Amino acid sequence: MLPHGIRRTACALALAAPALAFAQAQGLRLERTLPGPPPADPAEVPIHVIADRMEGVASDELVASGDAELRKPTGWLKADTIRYFRATDEVEATGNVRLRVGGDYVTGPRLRMRVAEPQGIFEQASYELAPRARRSTDPRRSSQPVPIRGEAEALRLGPEDRYRLTDGSFTTCKPTETGWSISAEELDLDFGRSVGTARNLRLDFLGVKTPPIPYASFPLNDERKSGFLPPIFGIQGRVGPEILVPYYWNIAPNYDATITGRYMQKRGLQLIGEGRYLQPTFNGRVNLQYLPNDLELDTDRWYMSWQHTYINRTLGLSGAVNYNRVSDDNYFRDLSGRLALATQIYLPQDAFLTYGSSLAGASYSVTGRVSKFQTLQDPKNPIPIPYNRVPQILFSALKQNTLGGFDAGATAQFDQFEHPTLVTGSRTYVYPYLSYPLLTAGTFIVPKVGVNATYYSLDRVTPGLPTSPTRVLPIASVDAGAVFEREMQFGGREVIQTLEPRAYYLYVPYKDQRQLPVFDTSRADFNYAQIFSENAYLGWDRIMNANQVTLALTSRLIVPETGQEALRGVVGQIFYFQDQAVPLLGVAPQAASRSPYLLGLGGIVWPNVFAEAIGVFDPDSLRAQRLNAGIRYQPAINKVLNLGYRFTDAAITPPTGIRQVDVSGQWPIYGGVYAVARLNWDLNADKPVERLLGMEYNAGCWALRAVWQAFPNSAGQDTNVFFLQLELGGLASIGSNPFEILRRNIPGYTRFNQAPDPLRQQFDYFD
Repeated sequence: MLPHGIRRTACALALAAPALAFAQAQGLRLERTLPGPPPADPAEVPIHVIADRMEGVASDELVASGDAELRKPTGWLKADTIRYFRATDEVEATGNVRLRVGGDYVTGPRLRMRVAEPQGIFEQASYELAPRARRSTDPRRSSQPVPIRGEAEALRLGPEDRYRLTDGSFTTCKPTETGWSISAEELDLDFGRSVGTARNLRLDFLGVKTPPIPYASFPLNDERKSGFLPPIFGIQGRVGPEILVPYYWNIAPNYDATITGRYMQKRGLQLIGEGRYLQPTFNGRVNLQYLPNDLELDTDRWYMSWQHTYINRTLGLSGAVNYNRVSDDNYFRDLSGRLALATQIYLPQDAFLTYGSSLAGASYSVTGRVSKFQTLQDPKNPIPIPYNRVPQILFSALKQNTLGGFDAGATAQFDQFEHPTLVTGSRTYVYPYLSYPLLTAGTFIVPKVGVNATYYSLDRVTPGLPTSPTRVLPIASVDAGAVFEREMQFGGREVIQTLEPRAYYLYVPYKDQRQLPVFDTSRADFNYAQIFSENAYLGWDRIMNANQVTLALTSRLIVPETGQEALRGVVGQIFYFQDQAVPLLGVAPQAASRSPYLLGLGGIVWPNVFAEAIGVFDPDSLRAQRLNAGIRYQPAINKVLNLGYRFTDAAITPPTGIRQVDVSGQWPIYGGVYAVARLNWDLNADKPVERLLGMEYNAGCWALRAVWQAFPNSAGQDTNVFFLQLELGGLASIGSNPFEILRRNIPGYTRFNQAPDPLRQQFDYFD
């Protein structure tokens, strides 16, 4: 027997690891001091028992009482009394029992468990389980650990990080928060597999309990798991109230599918299926939707989509498929609540394959492509049908630093155009070129000369026009620029200012091209990229004559510690030495001696205030022809206000031009209540274009969102959508997801407890 009455300061026992086993050769050792730093090898770390009193038989059991404590490298156990049984390597703790295993903390009146594993059973337990790290063999996946707390009539500690609760509950809410919890007769939390299962469970939300659910399985982090996802509820004007019940099928680590039943009050029952796949050289997704017997139209409706990407760097091959088709023109207008879909008028059906390699120091690539479109017509506003390209073949080659420093290259393209009513045929062009780059650390001069030769073979032409017209045009240019830097003070801090002048001269002789068809060519927008391009048109059916020089100046203020642009300004203009004389479908070419000014300015204009503006201005009157301007105030996460203005002159966008004001924001109102809103107002028509109004409530461990959106579809009719979502922190979201809508409509919008994306200090015309 151990001596009775030893004071706590001296009664500390060290027992050999890994379990509370009594060493046969050495027996018990009485330590007179508390344990010091542990050895490097965890297997050699002893287990310490501290108590006011200890008694027992070395070969049988040990009893520690009076604020007893057992310590291991991975945790500790505290209780009024701790009794150890050597034969079974178990401890029994009673009275104010507290257990710490790793980051988990459990309390209760009684515990019996094995020491080595540990595993055992707690009676009337309260627990706090620390967030678990991600368990995945795929380093590209990230998951959000889930902290959990709750109570149980009995809590069993299992091997491999597993807890089983009887008549228990759990929640991710903090003790000070009023929110939600899940109670169940049996609750199994398997952190080894990151899966939770429950039997006869109820969800208690703010005191309101759901009917019992016989069985449920759910992930304990964001790792994928097969099973039913929370239902989605919503209201849309054209489908009425709707409910979606999705089932997620985790087929394999690189394959999955989601099968959804969607019931719409006005339309009926729709089946939606989406599958995803991932392989080392390719990946993609397939989306199929089928609505048998639309209740309003009495007909079947469907949609199919296939996106596929292929990259094989070993073979030098890459390609993609983007195929989309619907059963009728009004499918998205009637059934979709997403602006991007409801306003679609052309569905692409596109596929390409590219081969790239090098030969004799020259790099080259060959691409084969097929491009078609399904045009979603509006009988009240007929939409032009675009040409299909079946096929298109592209070739490009470049050999740098050859022939004494020259760069030699060529591009070529063959297109076969099809159309149900217009001129059809093929177009072939070849464009070889030669350039001589002169580069230094701060300057560049790149002269370039090439020849564009184009040949057509046409069918269904207007009588009197040639069926095989040709065009040969030389193209010459010189691009030059420099970058100067200086240190200066701005806003009370050191910054680097750059000054970047650039000049671009272009010469293309005039050639009459009125006998050539127009398959895919349009006038290019006047922006920063276009003023340095070789052609004022997009496409090769027209090449604008040119004898002109572009002058531009860019200046930036850069924070040297971070490399962030605090401010950027740009000005540019084209000077014409002869009139442009190649028209396109009634669009008059530039007749003035100089182009409009292109002006842009943007950056951090005040703490937490970001502003940018880009415009095209008349060179004589300085009157705006086109202007996009915006300002954003974002002092913190979940607090942002935006104001924007868009203007286009009637000469550019007939008949009335565009004048729109856009206001949006996310802002706290009171407590955890936030308002979200957007209004896009047409000043010419004096009516709204797009509207969004909603409320978010952040309660810490749960959030509620209600959002209404109205926008015109491709037929000019309003589509109204209502989103309602309840987010249970760390578990699931119930209802329709408004995040994409909010992100697209409110620049700078952020979810609760999420840092905002870095703000891009970049103008649209640089994209």
